[in-house]
Amino acid sequence: MSAARHTRFASPVTLLREWAERSDRQALHDVLFLGFTVDLPFLEKVAIPVARGLGARTAVIGDAAQGLYDPVDVRLAGRGYLHGLARCQGAFHPKVVLLIGEHACRLAVGSGNPTLSGWGANDELWTVVETEDDASHALLADLADWLEQLPAAVDLAPWSSSHLAELAALLTERHVNAPAGPQDGPRLLHNLHRSLLDQLPSGPVEDLQAHAPFIDPEAHALRALVDRLAPRHIILGLQPHWSSYDADTVKAALDGPSTRIRLLDETRMRHGKFIEWRTGDRRHALTGSPNLTRAALCTSTGKGGNCELAVLTADTQPLLPEEGHTTALTTLKGRTIRPFTSVGPSLVLLGAKTDSEGLHVSLARSESTPVVISTSPDGSPGSWTKTGSIPAQRTECSFPVPEVPGAAVRATCRRADGSTAESAVVFVYSPVHCERRHTVDTGPRLRYDYTAQTLFADERAARRFENDLLRLRELTAGTSGSSARVSPAQRGAEAEVAVSGVDRWDAYVAECRRMIGAPLTGLAFGTAQVALPQPPTSRWIVSAVAGALADDESYEDGESYEDGAEDENGAEDEDPVTAGGPAAPQVPPEQRARCRVWAPRWAATLVDPDGRPAQPLSVRLLVANLYVQLLAAGVWDDHDHSWRDGLSGLLDALTPKEPGPEDQRTPPETRRRVDAVVAVLTTLLSQDATFTGGGEHDVLAARAWRRYRERVARAEPAQAEDLLLPPEQALARTASWSEVERLITLAQENDPDAETIEEFSRSGWATTHGDGLWEIKGSFGNPVPVVTRAAERLGRHHTNGVLVRARSRNRWAFVAWAAPYLVLLNFPARVWSTYRIRPPATPASRFSGGDLSAVPGRVGAPTPLGAGPPEALRNTLGEVGLTYPELIERLFREDT
Repeated sequence: MSAARHTRFASPVTLLREWAERSDRQALHDVLFLGFTVDLPFLEKVAIPVARGLGARTAVIGDAAQGLYDPVDVRLAGRGYLHGLARCQGAFHPKVVLLIGEHACRLAVGSGNPTLSGWGANDELWTVVETEDDASHALLADLADWLEQLPAAVDLAPWSSSHLAELAALLTERHVNAPAGPQDGPRLLHNLHRSLLDQLPSGPVEDLQAHAPFIDPEAHALRALVDRLAPRHIILGLQPHWSSYDADTVKAALDGPSTRIRLLDETRMRHGKFIEWRTGDRRHALTGSPNLTRAALCTSTGKGGNCELAVLTADTQPLLPEEGHTTALTTLKGRTIRPFTSVGPSLVLLGAKTDSEGLHVSLARSESTPVVISTSPDGSPGSWTKTGSIPAQRTECSFPVPEVPGAAVRATCRRADGSTAESAVVFVYSPVHCERRHTVDTGPRLRYDYTAQTLFADERAARRFENDLLRLRELTAGTSGSSARVSPAQRGAEAEVAVSGVDRWDAYVAECRRMIGAPLTGLAFGTAQVALPQPPTSRWIVSAVAGALADDESYEDGESYEDGAEDENGAEDEDPVTAGGPAAPQVPPEQRARCRVWAPRWAATLVDPDGRPAQPLSVRLLVANLYVQLLAAGVWDDHDHSWRDGLSGLLDALTPKEPGPEDQRTPPETRRRVDAVVAVLTTLLSQDATFTGGGEHDVLAARAWRRYRERVARAEPAQAEDLLLPPEQALARTASWSEVERLITLAQENDPDAETIEEFSRSGWATTHGDGLWEIKGSFGNPVPVVTRAAERLGRHHTNGVLVRARSRNRWAFVAWAAPYLVLLNFPARVWSTYRIRPPATPASRFSGGDLSAVPGRVGAPTPLGAGPPEALRNTLGEVGLTYPELIERLFREDT
C-alpha cells in the first residue's frame, strides 16, 4: 500500500493519466464513472479513449434526466463503453470514479460531475483512495456494499445492475478483509435506507462550518443540522451571487449571535460541498455529493430523497477558505434562489442492449398505453425508424432485429389524455464490444513518455526524443517492406475494428496512443484541447491512503464557465463550459538556439531519401505540431527564415508524392486532420511571401501552393484549432483563424486571378474588375511600380492583354500590357508612352524604381491623348472589348 501524494491531484483525469504512465504497465481492468449530470462528448474526449486504450471495460452512469449531450455528438456509447441511466424519486447524485487494475485500485468520491465544469472549471472537493500490491482499504469495502445495494434502491436497466453487481463482487473479493479503521473514519456514507444526517454524531460541538452551492429555499437542512450538532459557533460560506439561498430563511435557521457568514470570492464557482465541525481538539468533516438540502441530507433514497454518497473523516484540516469577508448573519440580505425547471422526460428509457437474440429495451415505469421504440444509426433528425412497441403495463421488451451496437434508441407513447411523451435518447449497449481488451503490447513504441513543454525545456529529454524517433523509424521500417509499409497503428486499428467492431478512428487513435503516448497523440491529432486544471497547491490529507482535495487553484486566465443552480431536490442545472483557447509554449531563452537545431533534425527522420514516408503518420503530425509551437514561441529570430525550409519539408512529409499504405487507408478523421494541418503550414509559409513573386520566400510558398492547394481547399480550420496559437511571445510566428480561412477560400476559388488578388490584399490594396479594366486602390506613393507589377501578375492568365489602373489619393497610373508591349499613362501627365519589354525583363522589374527617365525600351515619342491611342493600346483595347472613348471617359470621369 503506497501513501497518497495528493498535491498532484487536479481532477479524476489525473488518475487515468497517471495509470497510463505507470512504469509497471499494469493492466487496467475496469473503470466506472458515476455522476448526476454527464457530458458524454467530453468524456469521450478526455477519459474514455484513455481507459479503453489501457484495456479497461468502462461504464458511465448518470441521472436519467440530466444528460448534457446531443446524440449526434456521441460516438462510442454502447460499442466502446456501457452508458446507463439511473432513476429515483429524487436526484441520482453521487460522484464517483473507480479504477480497478490487476493489483491496484483508485477511488475518487467527491462533488464534481463528469463534465468540463465538474472536472475542470469549478472548485470541487475530492476524496482519493489509492491501493497497490493487492492491498485493501475500508472505503473500497464500503463502496462494494453500496454498489451491491444500489440496484434495489434506484431504477437501472438489468444490464447496468448486473455490471454494478459484478464490480461489487470484484471489490468484495479483494477488500473483504479490509481493516475497518477507527470508528470515526474515514467511512463511506450513503443514504439508500437512512438519511445522512441521522448518521452524523450528536452534539454539542464547538464549531460548525459548512458550504454548498445550494441551500434549499426553506433552509430546512441547515435547521436540522444545527438541531443535531448544537454548535456554539457557526460560519456558513457563501458566494454572494453564485450560491443559491434565501437570506431570510437562512437567518431564521441559524439565528444566534455566534453565527457568521463568510462571503467567498467569485473568481471561480465553488461547487464543493462540505460540513465540518470541531469537538475539543478534533475536527471532523463530511464531504461528497450532498448539498445543504432536505432531499440530500435529511431524507433517504427509499423515502423520496436523492441518492447521495459522502465520506466522513476525522482529524481533518479546515476546509472553509480563510480568504473572504466574514460578516454578521444579520447583514445577509436578498434571495438568490435560481428557478429550476426539470427538463427530464416523464417517459424514461433506462437503456437498450443487443445480443444474439435481438434488441432488448427497459423502461423505468410501465405505461397504460403501448410505447413505440424507434432506432437511428446516429440520432440525427430524419433518421429514425420504428422498431416495435412495448405492450402496455410492461417495462421490458425484446425485438428480433440485427445487432446494432451504439445505435440511438428512443421511446414515445401517446397517453390516454391525448398527450405525447418522449424519452431521452439512449445508446444500444453491446457487451461483446465493450468487454475488456487484453492485447499484447509488442509493437514498436517510444521508450519514454514526453510532453511538448518537456521537450522544449529539457535538453536531455529532447535528445532522448530524437534517439527515440530514430529507433521508432528503424522498428517501423522493419515491420514490412518499404514498398508496402503499414504502420503498427494502422494494423492495430484494423485488428481492433475486426475484433470488437469499435469505431475505426477511435481504435486508430488508441493504437497511436500506445505507440507514442497519450500526450503526444493529443498533440498529433489535436485531441488535447480541453484545458483541465493543474494540480493544486493546497491539500487535505485524511489518512495515509485517502485524501480529500480542495482544488483552490484558479482556472486558466481567459477561461469562461457556467454552472447552474441546484433545485430544492439537489438537481443541478449545469451547462458545459467553454475551455480557453490553445496557448503558445514557454521556451527558456537558453533553449531557443537548441530548439532551432532540434526541430529540423526531428523533421529529418520523417521521410526516406526517396521521399517516401519513413515514420507513421501520427509521428509526422506530431513533429508538425511541435514545429508550429516553436514558431509561436518565437524561437527563430526576426531575420532568420531558416524555419521556412523545415516547414516546406514537413508539408512534403505529410503529403508525400508516393504515399504509403497507411496514408491511403487512414480513417477519414485522420485525413481531415492532415488537410487542416497542411492549411496551417501553408498559411505560415505564405506570410511575408506571395504565390506569384520570384523572391526566395515566394518560391517556397508558390511551390507549396501548387502542390497542396487541393488539400487546402478541403481543409476545415476547426480540425487544427489547436495550432491557431495566439501571438503572445516576442518574435512569434502564428497563423490566425482568419488567415487560414482566407487561404482556404482562395484555394476553393476557380478564378485564375484569385492568387494575385490575395497578394494585393495582403499589401492592403483593394482590387476590382469591371468591363475590361482592373482597378487597384491603396496607400502608396508612386503608382507606377504598383500598376506595372499588377499588370505583370494579371497578364500571366490574360495573354491577350490587360488594362490596369493603380490609384492612391490624387495620383494614378494606367497600363495596357500585352507582351512584349506596355503602354503607360502616368497621371497628371496626359501622354501615352510605349515600351517594348523582352524576357528576361518583366514590367515589374523594368519599372520597379519608379523613375521613368531611367527605364529603357521606350518605343517612339510620347503620344498626346487627343491624338488617339498608340497602336499597341489599340490592339489591347480590341482584345478586351473596350473602345478608346470609353477608356478615356472612365479614366478621367473623376479627374477632369
